[in-house]
Amino acid sequence: MDLVCMYVFRGDEEFGESIDVYGDYLIVKVGSEFLAVPKKCIKSVDGDKIVVSEFDEKEAAEVGKKWVEEKSKPVSLEELKSYGFGEEQEE
Repeated sequence: MDLVCMYVFRGDEEFGESIDVYGDYLIVKVGSEFLAVPKKCIKSVDGDKIVVSEFDEKEAAEVGKKWVEEKSKPVSLEELKSYGFGEEQEE
């Protein structure tokens, strides 16, 4: 089941938008922050809506910061080339 690009609700209130799955966490963008909500806190998934139960927001913020750090690491030229970027094409 794809849990990305869905609205996340805590109870009846819209909480944020899911943007990634990171191990046992659902990464949720809440304003300018990224919180890692444990997947075990997902109560239901219906259409484009995920409902989560209460979770430790401090822990979610800490894991969210780790996710940001990991996802924003610089990419080497070798990595870019492995994805097909940076290769000059002769005309």
